[in-house]
Amino acid sequence: MKKSTYKGHAIELDSHQHKRGHWVARATVVVEDGGRIKRIPIFGRRQASFDTRGEADGYALELAKLWIEGKIWGANGHG
Repeated sequence: MKKSTYKGHAIELDSHQHKRGHWVARATVVVEDGGRIKRIPIFGRRQASFDTRGEADGYALELAKLWIEGKIWGANGHG
């Protein structure tokens, strides 16, 4: 599992291989909230698949960044 950070948030990239050999994007944003650790799963669309894990992880990272931006700006229901 690869790890990354974005604007102070930890991101775990954990894309997985589908039965047909393609990769599906998956990430987890780790948020510390009042001393508690919350793990927010981020999934790509089920229809979107990639030829390599690197491509899927790249897409998952972009999705996680969008979620974090929404959190910062209050646009995704999390503050």
